[in-house]
Amino acid sequence: MGEPRVSQRRQDGYSIVELLVAVTVFALVFAAVSIGIGRALELNRGNRNRSAAAYLAARQLEEVRARSFSSVALGSTTCAYTTSSCNLPSPYTVTQNVVWASPGNTSTSCDVPATSGAALAYKRVTVTVTWPDMGGVAPVTSQTLLTPPAGSYDPNDGHILVQAFDRDALPLAGQTVSLTGPETASQTTTSDGCAFFSYLDPGTYTATLSTTGYVDRQGGQPATQSVGVTASQITRVQFDYDRAATLSVGLVAPSGAVIPTGTYGIAMTVANSNLTVGYKSYQQAATGSGTTRTITPLFPYASGYQVWTGDCADADPATYTGGSRGAVLASNQGATTTGSAALDAVDVTVRRTSATGTLVSGATISAIHAAGTGCTAGETLTTTTTTNASGQLRLALPYGAWSIRATITSPTRTGTSVITLDPVTTTVPALTVVIP
Repeated sequence: MGEPRVSQRRQDGYSIVELLVAVTVFALVFAAVSIGIGRALELNRGNRNRSAAAYLAARQLEEVRARSFSSVALGSTTCAYTTSSCNLPSPYTVTQNVVWASPGNTSTSCDVPATSGAALAYKRVTVTVTWPDMGGVAPVTSQTLLTPPAGSYDPNDGHILVQAFDRDALPLAGQTVSLTGPETASQTTTSDGCAFFSYLDPGTYTATLSTTGYVDRQGGQPATQSVGVTASQITRVQFDYDRAATLSVGLVAPSGAVIPTGTYGIAMTVANSNLTVGYKSYQQAATGSGTTRTITPLFPYASGYQVWTGDCADADPATYTGGSRGAVLASNQGATTTGSAALDAVDVTVRRTSATGTLVSGATISAIHAAGTGCTAGETLTTTTTTNASGQLRLALPYGAWSIRATITSPTRTGTSVITLDPVTTTVPALTVVIP
């Protein structure tokens, strides 16, 4: 008989596909668990930071309450753990903001009563604690009110509220406001753009903002306003203040024309309906080399500026029927905009004795704006380029009425003729100047 057959079972392992699926499922589960653990740790860390921050805020308010009322200065102060004098644990920063407050008002220093200085009953102290990597966690904020001792302030004193806004009417924080007059004081505007000067002797004061690179609506640097203080009254002062805009304007003259110079060069005028008289002229401020002029400082009106050459009343192209001031140039905060401004020209021919006399070469040409046209006193434009062999020179000038003078030497003789240049005439006019 043969040997009995032994049944053999097939021993198979995992396929590579099954192994990959298992690893993928494990990785997904592990990632989900890791994210959950990370979020739990982050939440725990955030709660721990908020608890520590709440303790620091409470400690700061207790320190404030322990001080005398007068020693708690108005304004904002910040201490970080990196500053040894602050004695703070890592990595917290404590910011303290102190403003005047009246009964029932909000936390803003702008929200003060319009009258009755006696209503300024408190100092509102706001303490904010922050730390790095806050993510979406809000900072810890705590407040307290400090009541002045009875009789601390003279009820016959008055107050000044200064409000600062940028060109878009948004509050301007961090601006130093100086006050001079019967008393002298200085404060920094809060996050709502306000600085409140309380309990001042009655009289006339000057409020000043003088941040480098900033101007008021009329281009003032520094910006100043006069304000009167009346007993038991609050006087409000508003500044519109922003980073100055600059225009870089190229002078465009007819072909072949010589652009003259002068004590200040060719004056420039900028126009905006918000300016006091609608426009403003620049001479010393309109600096530049060659045919480019830099006009600054300008308030960065969102509506921009129109620019033309000359500062006389009749230099404005809009004063002529059919004339136009040209395109509006944008004015942006702290930025420079390039543009151009047109010059007109006159073809000057110089002769001796009469309009048909001998042509004079080498004559020096000057242009003096006619009197009574609102020009800068004594404005005279000259050029070092003299008349050519044909006794001619094409001279570029702003629009308006001009007295053209030709001068020769050995012996010195002068001749004068007048002309009005306008933006409507399309050709360069000709003018003959006779030297007797």
